[in-house]
Amino acid sequence: MAGRRPTPTALKLVKGNPGKRGLPKNEPKPKREIPSCPAHLDDSGKVAWGRLSVLLDRMGVLTEADSFALERLVDCYTDILKCRLLIERDGRTYTTTTMQGDTLIKGNPAVNQLRAADAQFKSYLVEFGLTPAARSKVHATPDEENKTDPLAEFFG
Repeated sequence: MAGRRPTPTALKLVKGNPGKRGLPKNEPKPKREIPSCPAHLDDSGKVAWGRLSVLLDRMGVLTEADSFALERLVDCYTDILKCRLLIERDGRTYTTTTMQGDTLIKGNPAVNQLRAADAQFKSYLVEFGLTPAARSKVHATPDEENKTDPLAEFFG
C-alpha cells in the first residue's frame, strides 16, 4: 500500500478529525491482552518477549491481534544480538587473498545484516510507539481498572 499509513479512528476523534473525511463505522477493536510467548523463540527472544510485552501492556498498546507483529519485533532484536556477537568475534572486516596473490580487505557480511535488522527493528519500534517521535502518534487503550472519572472529585 503506497502513501501514508492510516490514522486510527480513535486518534482522529481525539484530534477532531482534521481531514473531515468520513470515519469507518466497523473498525475492529481487538481485546487488550498480553499474547503468549511463542515456544520456538530462543532464550534471548523469550526474555525480549517478556520485557516488551509487559512494557507495551503498561503503555496500553498491546492487544490480542498484535502477537505476530510483536514476534517480528523480537525476531529483529535477536537478529541484532546475533550479528553483534559475530562482529565482535570476527571484526568488521576480514582479509582475503586473490588468485593473483593480492591482499584484499572486505567487509564482514554480518555488518550489512546488522544494518538491515536494525532498520526492520526500528520500523517495528515505530509501529508500537516505542520511539519518542512515534509515541506522540500512537493511540493507547487506557487501563479499565485505572480509569478514573475526572469529575468524581466534584460530584462524589
